[in-house]
Amino acid sequence: MKVASFFSGIGGFDIGFEKAGMQIVFQCELNQFGRDILKKYWSDVELFSDINKVKVEDIPDSELWCGGFPCQDLSLANQGKRKGLKGDRSGLFFRFAELLERRKPRWIVIENVPGLLNSHEGKDFQILLKTLDEFGYCISWRVLDAKYFGTPQRRRRVFIVGSFGNIGSTKVLFDSERTPIITESSNGTKQASSSNTRKKDQATNIFVIQHASIGRKHTAGPQAKGYRNDGEAYTLDSRGSSDAICQANDSFRIREASRFPRTLDGVRFRSIGNAVAVPVVYWIAKRIAEVDLQLTNR
Repeated sequence: MKVASFFSGIGGFDIGFEKAGMQIVFQCELNQFGRDILKKYWSDVELFSDINKVKVEDIPDSELWCGGFPCQDLSLANQGKRKGLKGDRSGLFFRFAELLERRKPRWIVIENVPGLLNSHEGKDFQILLKTLDEFGYCISWRVLDAKYFGTPQRRRRVFIVGSFGNIGSTKVLFDSERTPIITESSNGTKQASSSNTRKKDQATNIFVIQHASIGRKHTAGPQAKGYRNDGEAYTLDSRGSSDAICQANDSFRIREASRFPRTLDGVRFRSIGNAVAVPVVYWIAKRIAEVDLQLTNR
């Protein structure tokens, strides 16, 4: 299956789909640092910068389109300043949709922050669903947390899968049975829908400090400040002032991380904060491949 990647960032979607045996044939990313990364690792793939300048004939034949359009106007981190899909950045969804309407690939995968679901009291998400539905897609969506897919980081994102002309998307994002998993915060088994068991980092000498602020417990919610050493990091964000990961016997400053260069700061840190979690994409990609094979063999 061939994949066209929009809002490619540093290639998180691209890696996940390649791991599932798919081929990246198109990329589009405006940020120069992200473009440098994409050119290095996908040198044979045509790379465009501004999606507003992409013509539909520029996009090679591809069965799947993916992308996480900018989240800044939707994110809860911007309370009071959320313009939603009316914003210049998150509003780029409509340009993606214009191209999508012309080509209508068999599959689409979109990722964004959970704030998409309640932006403008849910009206923005309603617009997104209505737009894709009118194109002929069956749309399914689900909030998935990267910590249940083998990463030691809490990272909740909404993933939207569309299948053209059939209900295949429902089979991708939802299991018929719930899978029991165990987390270190639980004394027993609880039910969760992910088929992947989290790989835990139980090292007690690893600490995570968010915003270099100690005092608030990690149980204070998504915006909790403080420290934890339970093997799970807070959500890495793109503001460049977030998590410092260190060993207990380290002398460290803000943004300095054990076993990583200090230059992880700046554009690299923001790129990681904006990136999609590859293990989640890989899980979705494998399921799309399975469902697509079932549909094409009918």
